[in-house]
Amino acid sequence: MAVHFEKGQYDELRRTYRKWWAGELDRPIVPIVTYGHESDVPPVTGPQLSFANAWDFLIDPRTFVDNYDAYMDSLRWHAEAFPMFHTDAFGPGTLAAFLGCTPQGSPNTVWFHPPRKDIPISELHFEFDENNRYYRRVVALFEAAMEKWHGRVVVGMVDLGGVMDVLSSFRGADNLLMDLYDDPEEVLRCIGEIQDMWFLYFDKLNAIMSGEAEGYSHWYGMYHEQPGYILQSDFSYMISPEMFKTFVAPELSTSAQRMYNAVYHLDGIGEIPHLDMILSMDGVKGIQWVPGAGEPERRNWDELLRRILDAGKKVIRLAQKPDGTPIDALADRPGQLYFEPRWLHCGQTDEIRRYSALMGV
Repeated sequence: MAVHFEKGQYDELRRTYRKWWAGELDRPIVPIVTYGHESDVPPVTGPQLSFANAWDFLIDPRTFVDNYDAYMDSLRWHAEAFPMFHTDAFGPGTLAAFLGCTPQGSPNTVWFHPPRKDIPISELHFEFDENNRYYRRVVALFEAAMEKWHGRVVVGMVDLGGVMDVLSSFRGADNLLMDLYDDPEEVLRCIGEIQDMWFLYFDKLNAIMSGEAEGYSHWYGMYHEQPGYILQSDFSYMISPEMFKTFVAPELSTSAQRMYNAVYHLDGIGEIPHLDMILSMDGVKGIQWVPGAGEPERRNWDELLRRILDAGKKVIRLAQKPDGTPIDALADRPGQLYFEPRWLHCGQTDEIRRYSALMGV
């Protein structure tokens, strides 16, 4: 096991996050990872887990774990960073595979194909299948990771996907949009069934880790002391606030209440009309704002960010100004901020010190 991170560091990490969630930390969460450290472990020659090979049943899941373990020998974690094994390579909306879709990997993502095209929504029913081959593969990877690291490395939850996004994998976006008009009761039935399955698989996968886990995480990589998640509904980009209120908000609100410190992934300007409804949900503790395709990362989003802060929510995944300084709107509330992990070569000592000082670490 090539993990340079001790139990005492996890204890400190938990204390810091508790203070941050409680509003008692006077600086942002700032994960910093340094790479390029000298390693005594032989170079890795086998494959690392990726979108292209996650569903390749010819590769033993233990291979992915062993290869990542060797890679970690060259890494160190500072401030709020921690060793984590990401499993989002199984694709955005992995729950669709557990429920009957067929995953198809590619270099940049995974696609989920329904059992057949244009299945009428009235014929869709979602049930737990212990023997689903895709679920068993994920279980095998989680078990291999726990056997290797015994909780010293946080195993990130697979990207289960948003409930409506999973339903869209079965119906197709165009068909599902029409279903909202033609078969709203069937849509709501499917939402309820998928939500039940979402939590059933979520709980079962977390149970694999619960005995020894030093923490939990998800596809974004935030640390959670207890099982937490970053919720989403990318499908909602295409619907009105009225439809969001009917088809998304009830599920989102109850899902957020059922987990520890839930965050919402607000993806693109098309979701901004739904923001006030999301901010009104007590269970949603923070917003991860992603401008979306065609929108510059460093555009001035001060007004949007202030709306989030004024609602008492955390702001997740901040981008700095071009000169590296924090966004102006957030300067007076650093304890509500989470900066995305910064990766720096271990030889960049001046840059590491400059960035750490800038963020108050």
